[in-house]
Amino acid sequence: MPGTSAASLALAARLRDRDDASLARLIRDRGVSPAGLRDVFDLAESLLDPGTVATALASLSRRALAAIATAAAHVDGLPLSALASEVGRDAGELLHDLLPAEASALIALGATPASASEPSGAADPTAADDPIVLVWPSVAAELATWPARGLPSADELRASPAPPALEPVDASDKRFLDRGAAEKAYTTVTRVTELLIALQESPARLLAKGGLSLPEAKRLAAAADTDLDEVPLLLDLAVLAGLVADDAGHTRSLAAVDEWRTQPVADRWSALADAWASSLPIELRELLADRVDARWGEGIADFVDWLYPAGGDALLRRLHQRGAQGDRLGVATDGRPSSIGAALVTGGAVAAARVLAPLVPPEVDKVYLQHDLTIVSPGPLAGPVDERLRRVAVMEAAGLAGRYRVTQESVTRAIALGESAETLVAFLGQVSLTGVPQPLEYLVRETARRYGAVRVGPLSADESAELGARTGVRSDDAIMLEAVLVDAATASLGLRRTGPHRLVSRVEPAIVLWTLIDARYPAAPDDGALPPERPRATTARQTPPPSEDPVLAAVQRLRQAAVTTTSESGAAWVARQWELAVRGKLGVRATIAMPDGSEKILELEPTGIAGSRVRGRDLQADVERTLPISSITALEPLE
Repeated sequence: MPGTSAASLALAARLRDRDDASLARLIRDRGVSPAGLRDVFDLAESLLDPGTVATALASLSRRALAAIATAAAHVDGLPLSALASEVGRDAGELLHDLLPAEASALIALGATPASASEPSGAADPTAADDPIVLVWPSVAAELATWPARGLPSADELRASPAPPALEPVDASDKRFLDRGAAEKAYTTVTRVTELLIALQESPARLLAKGGLSLPEAKRLAAAADTDLDEVPLLLDLAVLAGLVADDAGHTRSLAAVDEWRTQPVADRWSALADAWASSLPIELRELLADRVDARWGEGIADFVDWLYPAGGDALLRRLHQRGAQGDRLGVATDGRPSSIGAALVTGGAVAAARVLAPLVPPEVDKVYLQHDLTIVSPGPLAGPVDERLRRVAVMEAAGLAGRYRVTQESVTRAIALGESAETLVAFLGQVSLTGVPQPLEYLVRETARRYGAVRVGPLSADESAELGARTGVRSDDAIMLEAVLVDAATASLGLRRTGPHRLVSRVEPAIVLWTLIDARYPAAPDDGALPPERPRATTARQTPPPSEDPVLAAVQRLRQAAVTTTSESGAAWVARQWELAVRGKLGVRATIAMPDGSEKILELEPTGIAGSRVRGRDLQADVERTLPISSITALEPLE
């Protein structure tokens, strides 16, 4: 942990007012270890650590770095207008760039615009017409080392020209390029859709160090019919689009997925492409928009190297990932932008979707029902039809010609979700181009007739206590119950017989019910109601509780400490500041409430703290003073 400084005290005061999401983002983005964070003072010291500062600087663009490096050369700060003049930019544009960056990064770096009449970090940067831009000393010190390490100086950041324009290409064979791009776009949308459906059925477990476990990655790759290496690329696209998020040690689909799945292919692609484009630096998007007839290859890498001079390997990896995702989305192929990609960077995702729409096969709402119980789609199925088909059939192959198979298990599941033989036959007849084959109708009606032959429900309180169980399973068919009892697929339920027509289990009723349905038994709730929602894991194994997110736990500690230190009229907050000033041998400016209601400002060098009183040497009178903490209404570092 770095030593206490005046900057860390000032930064702690600003961090105390941040919301939880902002604090969590700072901790993650800056790579701060959450384990040692007790309060905002610890976080401030960590954020101003040279290693953390270097990480943050690596994520900033050249023009943001030029502004910070220029302001860092002025210890007392620089008015925004003067800073804009030195870096050759409009003051309004510069302030617009600094403020969004401050929200996520510069608040932890120190490029903190403040009113010229107030100390560093004390004011809303928009409160003054010509705010002062100040830089934390540790940031200035890090930038000062750059020239010796081969990184650009402040002058070079301001004056170094961008690399030459991208290499132009001819427009030959554009139609072939666009067909290939549209095929990639369609395939990517299909694969992301299958990933999201798989995550809706069961969230994917994350490793403690981050990333998917191998079994989960294989499951998702099989669901999307793609390679293992493609899963992180596709999942990241879904994250960018707000369809997936990590939570409590799992990757889960979000509520937006349901609406997204019902949209046409071009609209689903538009959501992914818009999120992808928005993740690119604005300077890079502007370059691509200006060079839609150029080759997007090595020239892009050269430009990004210039734009992010301290980016390093981490930035190159992100660039490679974004490039691979752009390829999968059909934005560019072999470094050559397609018409879809050109429309995306010049007109936005909606315009690009209009270009893509005629290049992908039109959606259909009819299918072929076959005597072998398979269902074949002659093209991409409309979302609502696909969703309902998945209730009654198992998806065997997604894509341009989707293939489904109706099984006894799938029909049982559909009936458990509220369908009946009549509604299923009517639906299949409505979407079929070939009528409903007799074997398929027979399977549906026979499965519906047998549905409920096995009944599942909770035991009464007395029975539960007597039998040491929670759930009862009963059936008039004793032979079927015997099959359930010895079936390997139900072994995890720990079923035991208590009578010729009843079994019991310690497992909760919902899990027992869905385990039996998945094992192809005609199970239903014993009260005749619709079954409860399918549990995330339909097994009797007790899954461990979700691991607590260490970053969110750290934020809660910080918030609790902030609540504590702001109680008692701020006495605890002042005491904590005084302790750190003593440790760092820092001078402070204390505002003292006098008995007559007036205030007095003293410049002190803190020397100790005991109980409810503090000691410090008065730098002006050269005497030691002892003050009650309750009389100190404000405290700030002298520097």
